[in-house]
Amino acid sequence: MELTEAIKKVKQMSKEKFDATVEVHINLDLDAKKQEQPVRFSLTLPNGTGKTKKVAVLASKKVAGADLELKESDIDAIQKGQIKPKVDFDTLVTEPAFMPKLAKIAKILGPAGVMPNPKTGTVSDDPEKAVSEIKKGRLDIKTEKDLPMIHTIIGKRSFTEEQLFENFMELFKTLKQNKPTKAALEWVKSVFINTSMGQSVKIDHTDL
Repeated sequence: MELTEAIKKVKQMSKEKFDATVEVHINLDLDAKKQEQPVRFSLTLPNGTGKTKKVAVLASKKVAGADLELKESDIDAIQKGQIKPKVDFDTLVTEPAFMPKLAKIAKILGPAGVMPNPKTGTVSDDPEKAVSEIKKGRLDIKTEKDLPMIHTIIGKRSFTEEQLFENFMELFKTLKQNKPTKAALEWVKSVFINTSMGQSVKIDHTDL
C-alpha cells in the first residue's frame, strides 16, 4: 500500500482507548551475525515521537533539562539496584571521561539498552545539547541482536497524517544513508506500519 494510504488506514483501524503509538517494522536483507552488517544510527524526528523520556546525566557540571543528575557515587547505587535503568531513567548521557567508570556496570546498562554510546550521541562533550536532542524526540535505531529487523516508532495516533508521513520519510532517508557497504542492492525486504495493538499494513517502499 502506498505510504499516505497506509498511514490513513492504520489511523482508521486503531481501536485503542488511549493515544496509541505508531510503530514501523523493517525487514532487511542482511546477515545480522556478520560484524560489518548490523545497522545502528540515531535521528531526531521532525515532529518528535510524542513520548517523554526520562534522561539521566553523569557529567562534571549541572546539565539543563536532565531529569536525574547522577554523581560518580551513584554508579555503586546502580550496581546495587538502588537506581534502576528503565525505571528511574530511560536514557543515560555522559561525558567521555566517565565512560571507563561505567565499565563496571556495563552488564546492567547494556541489557537495559541504556549503555552510553558515541554512535547514538549519548557520549558527548556537550551533554546539554545531547539531552535537548533526546527530549525533542531523538531515536536510537538498530537491528535486532540476531535478526536483520528494525522495530521503531514514528509518533502517536493523534499526530496528523502529514506529521507521521514526515517522520516516516526522515526515518527511511536516514536508514538508506546508513546502508552497510556489503549489503545487497535491494536490501530493504519489507516495511510494515501499525499502532500499538492494531493490525499492521504493508507499505510499498520501492519508490520511497
